[in-house]
Amino acid sequence: MGRTKQQALDTRAKIIDAAERVFFVRGFARAALEDIASEAGVTRGAVYGHFRNKEAVFQAIYECADMPLDPFVVQSCEQDADPLQHLHAQLLQRLRDALYLRRARRLYSIALTKCEVTTETAAFYERVAMAALRAEAQIDAALRAASLRGQLPPDVDTRAAAGFIHAALTGFLHKRLLMSAESRADLEAEQTLASALRCVGANTTFTTFERARA
Repeated sequence: MGRTKQQALDTRAKIIDAAERVFFVRGFARAALEDIASEAGVTRGAVYGHFRNKEAVFQAIYECADMPLDPFVVQSCEQDADPLQHLHAQLLQRLRDALYLRRARRLYSIALTKCEVTTETAAFYERVAMAALRAEAQIDAALRAASLRGQLPPDVDTRAAAGFIHAALTGFLHKRLLMSAESRADLEAEQTLASALRCVGANTTFTTFERARA
């Protein structure tokens, strides 16, 4: 790779990193390209050399992030001997990652608490909504597997249950993202998840990571 091309890639990465910090502090509406340029240590023209507008910078942050748009994406539990326990373990880990991994917390904070749905961000939030539907479908598949193994009542509407669980966890995450990153909520997270699963008919004692290591 030529030096000029590498420099351009480095500048683009620097702008994206700076934009992430700016949007986290100021939100989308109050942030300007001048703020991003200043934070990145480049000119406004340099930002325009890589991005046509503020929306494009915003989209690039999430396109470059190695994380899903929805925090509650889970892997298939259908072949697992204990799909409900597997689902519980995955959702608890996803919740902890969103709360305690520094970059994940910052990006989910921006998406869930720092930005408004406007004409500029509408396309992004449409992608967020689609990601949420995919996450709910994955939770639904896990609940159907659990139902087939007798871990849920046979008359449970797993699709509605998946939507309820996803909404409960998203609401809890939103609440905690508004609080200090220094305050941990491990027990509350476990209780919220366990309560959501029990509300849809689960009658299981869930194994947490702490109990598994004990």
